[in-house]
Amino acid sequence: MKKITGITGITALVAGLLAAGPAAAQDVVRIGQVEALTGPLATYGWMGNQGAKMAVDEINKAGGFKVGAKTYKLELVAHDTRGNPQEALIQMKQLLEQSKVKYVFGPFLTNVFNGIEPYATQNNGKFLMMGGATAIHAQLGTPNRDYLMRTWNWDAGEAGFGQLLVDYLKKQNPKRAAMLFQNDAFGKVAVDIYTPIFKAAGIDLAIELFEPGTKDFSAPLAKLAAGKPDYLFPGYVDSVLYDIVRQATETGLYKNFFTVRGSMGPALKNKDLIDNYIAYLPKYFEEAEKKEPKTKAFVAAYKAAYKGDFPYDQAPLCSSSCYDHVYMLVEAMKKAGTVDDVAKVKAALMDLKYNGLWNIRYDKTGEAIFGFDVLHMKKGGAIASTHIEPK
Repeated sequence: MKKITGITGITALVAGLLAAGPAAAQDVVRIGQVEALTGPLATYGWMGNQGAKMAVDEINKAGGFKVGAKTYKLELVAHDTRGNPQEALIQMKQLLEQSKVKYVFGPFLTNVFNGIEPYATQNNGKFLMMGGATAIHAQLGTPNRDYLMRTWNWDAGEAGFGQLLVDYLKKQNPKRAAMLFQNDAFGKVAVDIYTPIFKAAGIDLAIELFEPGTKDFSAPLAKLAAGKPDYLFPGYVDSVLYDIVRQATETGLYKNFFTVRGSMGPALKNKDLIDNYIAYLPKYFEEAEKKEPKTKAFVAAYKAAYKGDFPYDQAPLCSSSCYDHVYMLVEAMKKAGTVDDVAKVKAALMDLKYNGLWNIRYDKTGEAIFGFDVLHMKKGGAIASTHIEPK
């Protein structure tokens, strides 16, 4: 070994080590995640975290990915917001300022996005955020929001899953519907979205909002029942849906339900008291596992990775900021020829048509479009599934 002596030699060695340090660090691309992993709203973040970790692990075990002449691996830095905007803001600052991430998955919750949006906007151009929050929709394409992409299909419009679901509901010939939603950020947005959709479909819509934390829904259910609705359009998280559906069916006044978020669990729990339960599901995994090789492989890989049963009720949430999207980000980096230039990576993502668990593409604003299933459960629990692929 050659001995280094003198100031010049030491300076050269230090310079060499400093040069080698950043180069070594560039071998790993850190991606962040801000989702609720615990708490009452964890339904919308837990599976996203599970899926993202799986994708990162699979990519790394396969040897990473090559961009230009260099091979990279991924590191996932995931925080639990618990659905708390203040905690999420602290975590976002840690991701950008301490962990130096350039790509952030999430959030799915609108209240969390609203809490971190001012800070995120201040850092426009420095990172890319890929989240499913409803509030992201209105921000896409506006000044200083180049960092935003939305990984969930929008409710309204020609390709909107809500519009297409109401089209399906219309075929059941309802005259009146009742909407019972939580009085929060998304509940108010949902009212604004669905009021014109129902009106255009020729279905009268009565609306009641309940306060967060409500357990007894007898009063609003009785009030809505006075209008004799053909279908009840209830809340958007399972923790609330279970109570609403149970209490609604126990009264004997409600036998038909229509949902755009949440699992089939509340329907199956009350299958002998329900006549019809029509629900949006990003993917009906129980059926897809039998027909789609990629879904079958994903289910098997999940069971192996987490050494347990597959969460069929929560798995559809992988449609947002999750498994496919990690792979899409990697493909975009390859296509863009960079892991650092977020503008080029975003442009590559906007141009991608990815065939994974879902067929995903982005519209001109940066909002995802992908197919979904409409599940129609009849009394007794028989379920018919209709797949819809937006144009």
